[in-house]
Amino acid sequence: MSEFDPLTTLASRLIAEDVIRRVNEYDKLQAKLRATERVLPYISKQETMRDLDISDNTMSKFESNGLQRYKPDYNSSLIYYLIDDICKFIVLAD
Repeated sequence: MSEFDPLTTLASRLIAEDVIRRVNEYDKLQAKLRATERVLPYISKQETMRDLDISDNTMSKFESNGLQRYKPDYNSSLIYYLIDDICKFIVLAD
């Protein structure tokens, strides 16, 4: 019977708890952003800010830290994000 190092056991438990917490956050965030019927997997910048209760400055910070924006060719004033990208970005950036 082998004995485990208490520090290794504690570190493993903390990592597992953090992964579980992040997965739960991801699921909750996806449910919130998908609450309305959408035809496409995209959400507008305005809807994102409203649904997450964040400012335009926060969205700019997200983009400067790697969140990909999508702009349709027909109208350059509209900005969209993939819902999955937002969820991953927010949960993993924690």
